[in-house]
Amino acid sequence: MEHHCDKYYYGRTIFDYDCFIMHDQKFLNYYFGSVWKPTTEQYLYSGFALVDKIRPGEWVLDVGCGHNEFKDHIENLVGIDPACEQADVITTIEDYRPRRKFDVAFCLGSLNFGQGEIVPNQISKVVSCMKPKSRIYWRVNPGLYDHDSDLCESCDFYPWDTDLLEYFADCNGYKCVRIEEDSNGRNQRLYAEWVRS
Repeated sequence: MEHHCDKYYYGRTIFDYDCFIMHDQKFLNYYFGSVWKPTTEQYLYSGFALVDKIRPGEWVLDVGCGHNEFKDHIENLVGIDPACEQADVITTIEDYRPRRKFDVAFCLGSLNFGQGEIVPNQISKVVSCMKPKSRIYWRVNPGLYDHDSDLCESCDFYPWDTDLLEYFADCNGYKCVRIEEDSNGRNQRLYAEWVRS
């Protein structure tokens, strides 16, 4: 499958899409539906502080919404997740068929799994759901196996870094305007803001 960016940056090397590892969605659904617990309120940038970034009337797509914790705080929010019954739509981003275009997307720990073209294609799908003028807020795991469960070792974490966040923003027509280290007190993550105007 060809991605609109025919190559992407991975660490310090550019790789073609010839070789990729499929992630196990069934395992991820079990892990995030039954084992993982949210810690949204503990993140400084990518937690509930995001509510204040949403303007009146904006529509928000929460990709991999988990327990859909933003639902009670943001009026026009659609949460999608393949593993959690609290989602408004139970589906993967790949299979999601939006009824509208969105002003904002949250990708808070959801596009973190798989190698090769998996994550770039998921990003493209998110971008396809967005209005021409839009923002995407990110929390990504820089490839750390640091969850509280031993099952975490079976997750195929994507090795996010600041260069990849900037590269994929540019590749998808966005500008990465902010990157910060973000933590819930135990797990170190990267927070980013993409803007397209």
